Amino acid sequence: MFQLLSHCWSRLQARQEPIRKVTLLVVGLDNTGKTSLITEIQRVLSCEVLPTTKPHQTELRVDRFEVSLVDLSGGQRMRGTWRSHYGDAHGIIFVLDSSDVLRMEEAKRILGRLLAHPRISGKPLLLLANKQDRPDALLPSELIECLCLEKLANENKSLCRIEPSSAAKSLHKSQSRTILQGLHWLLRTIAINYSVLSARVQQDSPDPPAPREQQAPSKAVQAR
Repeated sequence: MFQLLSHCWSRLQARQEPIRKVTLLVVGLDNTGKTSLITEIQRVLSCEVLPTTKPHQTELRVDRFEVSLVDLSGGQRMRGTWRSHYGDAHGIIFVLDSSDVLRMEEAKRILGRLLAHPRISGKPLLLLANKQDRPDALLPSELIECLCLEKLANENKSLCRIEPSSAAKSLHKSQSRTILQGLHWLLRTIAINYSVLSARVQQDSPDPPAPREQQAPSKAVQAR
């Protein structure tokens, strides 16, 4: 009887909990597979994809969140436009080609600049170590060392998590699981500090958004 009442109370709490709107920027160098990963997330959450008219933006319903994934071009000439979106972000998804060792220093430099920006510093970051299906791909533990990820996270007070990923069709099941685990971690981390992050978004956004919700509500780097 007690278990039944507890279950009913949990469901009632879930209904009363406000839906929170979250913006996540999806960034990385060109040809890292950002768009393919977003497509994979849409495939897995097909019943949760919400309609949108905005280009390069995907709207999802995940748990009690309405999530806007904003896919920003990784081309060298386009990276300068990223900063105009920083104020809108509650968190970041940084996509990395794990097999492109020759561009790892470039990725490290871009990631460092990103985390150090005043409108990003302190916000959580999910790093997707993409193209893990390739034989020359670096493991997440190797990437943490190569990118000095823990040092960057600590310096900029940003919680970070790294997850292996791949959009290769032969690996859909296992890799989809890690991508979604990373997404859920990012949303849980945002939820813990939602009021502070939302206040930053309202202050930093060029066009202040509507109120984000109806009701008021370690280790820096994690690797699988």
